[in-house]
Amino acid sequence: MHIVASGYVHNGHGVPFHQRSCSRTAAALLHDGTLLVSFRRGSDRESPDGHECVMASTDGGNTWQERFDGYGRGAWDGTPGEVKGFFIGEDAPGVLTATGLWTDGSDPALPFINPQTQGLLPMRTFHTTSTDGGRTWGPRRHMDTAPHVGASPASSVILHLPNGVLAQAYETWKEYDDPSPAWPGAYFRLSYDQGATWPEFVTLAHHPQRALYYWDQRHAVHPETGELVVMYWTHNPATGKDEDIHISWGSKDARSWTVPQETGLPGQHCQPIALGGNRLAAIYTHRRNPPGIRLAISEDFGRTWDRSQEVIVYDSRIGTEPGAQSSRAQADLWNDMIAWRFGHPRGLLLPSGEIFAVYYAGDDQIKSACWARIAL
Repeated sequence: MHIVASGYVHNGHGVPFHQRSCSRTAAALLHDGTLLVSFRRGSDRESPDGHECVMASTDGGNTWQERFDGYGRGAWDGTPGEVKGFFIGEDAPGVLTATGLWTDGSDPALPFINPQTQGLLPMRTFHTTSTDGGRTWGPRRHMDTAPHVGASPASSVILHLPNGVLAQAYETWKEYDDPSPAWPGAYFRLSYDQGATWPEFVTLAHHPQRALYYWDQRHAVHPETGELVVMYWTHNPATGKDEDIHISWGSKDARSWTVPQETGLPGQHCQPIALGGNRLAAIYTHRRNPPGIRLAISEDFGRTWDRSQEVIVYDSRIGTEPGAQSSRAQADLWNDMIAWRFGHPRGLLLPSGEIFAVYYAGDDQIKSACWARIAL
């Protein structure tokens, strides 16, 4: 494997101040070959001017044009707020649905994370539709996650299951003023009426003793059998350290899941990419030294991984990442996340057989949205 080409989707240098810091990158390939990349941008990682942005390329990533800028459009029903995540899928040719994460910004004095309880500001998961290639978007449709609180869509688009059932991934934490210990879990919400209602949930991963936190689940589908696979950033709250990335497999109707197991990949956010047959790629954030973004391949749909053939998609050369080499209390880990200089890798398979990858990367002040194409 090797990098064929790379560049910027959005260069954070030389742009207005509120566009200099990117994060939460995601990518979609449309039926006409257009690549869409969405991301959050602002003056800083958690700045109140954060907003969603959609960029498009019709030449494989060589050039990019802005299709949507959410700056100044974060309010919901008169309540100030911010769209922190915006993840696009194509339901049918020309019909796009984005899954978004909205956070309440009605009190600008409150940080996103409560420094005393580690709870999160009120959030809503929503869906919105575009029929003009992502240039304009319809009204936000709130997805109720009750009884789960502190819910985030986990950087995932709607998944189309057999018999017309839709599934939306999400993860849970806890509410802003909740002093109790967190007990995060990973779930799918199911819809039987094309997304009008989401009445049922399925548990993917929820450790019964709170011994492991399964974060940021991202999925892929076996192209022949329909088997589902999900990979998790996995954290051990007792040691204050990350475990290796975990993986679990689900039935094609998403109702039955294996217990997550270690992959041997020492990373955090991880996107599985089905390559055909039993081949599965994983693009993941490697925050230990040397820090960067890596791509690994499995020949048995994620049961085993050969790290000797890994490709370094991005090589960060500006030093050790904050908190990456030591045990961290949860409060310190939140602060580390805000200070990290790269991450959120996503990837998809192109018709050419190459992998298209996106991620954010930069330094302590400026972080750009970046892309790369990898030949297998």
